[in-house]
Amino acid sequence: MKSTLKRFLVLFLLFFAGLKGTTQAGQQMYLSESPNAKYRVLIEQIIDRRVGDKVFFRYIIDLQNIHNPKHHFEILQGGSPLVQETDKGTFHVYSEPNPVPTPEGQKDMFDDNWKSIRFAWARDSLKFFVRLEVIEGTWKTYFVDINSGKTTDITPDIEGALLKKIDSRGWDCEQPKVAVVKWTKPNMAFIQLTSICGKDRDKENNKLFYLRDSVLFDTLQAKVVSECMDCKEEKATKIFDKFYLTTIPTPTPTPEETPTTQ
Repeated sequence: MKSTLKRFLVLFLLFFAGLKGTTQAGQQMYLSESPNAKYRVLIEQIIDRRVGDKVFFRYIIDLQNIHNPKHHFEILQGGSPLVQETDKGTFHVYSEPNPVPTPEGQKDMFDDNWKSIRFAWARDSLKFFVRLEVIEGTWKTYFVDINSGKTTDITPDIEGALLKKIDSRGWDCEQPKVAVVKWTKPNMAFIQLTSICGKDRDKENNKLFYLRDSVLFDTLQAKVVSECMDCKEEKATKIFDKFYLTTIPTPTPTPEETPTTQ
């Protein structure tokens, strides 16, 4: 009974701290939860080292099994601008939404609960994408596979074709905004990248335009397997569905039985 009451008190204190957006050193704050409510992503402040009276912290972004907290693994390490430390040794994780506008009403599965980190879970709750602002204005995209306990930085892979086109044309473009449009198949995600561009890098551009690239990301291989430059969602979906059909192995025909004469 005392053990149950103690656990309840700890959870209550963590929940209260999360509501205030401030956490004491060594404690945790929850960032996201899986659709099946089995997994939770949290950030933990731990002491890294002491130099005189100065304490330096590290911030571990961890995935935890809610029903068995001993089962967990480190996803990433956080820092500024996601984490803002206070003079009292506590920290803030900004909670005001930072929605990323997408053209033509495009849907985006990334949540917008936090300003500098965003999550897009698969329906099976066993994989998800993380968008993290690593430097102010600069974002990276990560793929997390819960079964393998691996985190993969997929930023160069998903942005590669778009950046290559930008460089070949000499255009001046902002870093692409990334949107998980939908999971086209259980193990494949339709991701769209959109960048606002001007045609001259050396002069001020009075006319701007959208440049977009749609990519199909295979979570089993953890890489982009198909892409469609400057395609609208309907066209990209058809191309990706057609590609998926080509990946289905053809069943080996069963030899027909040879009739025998009695």
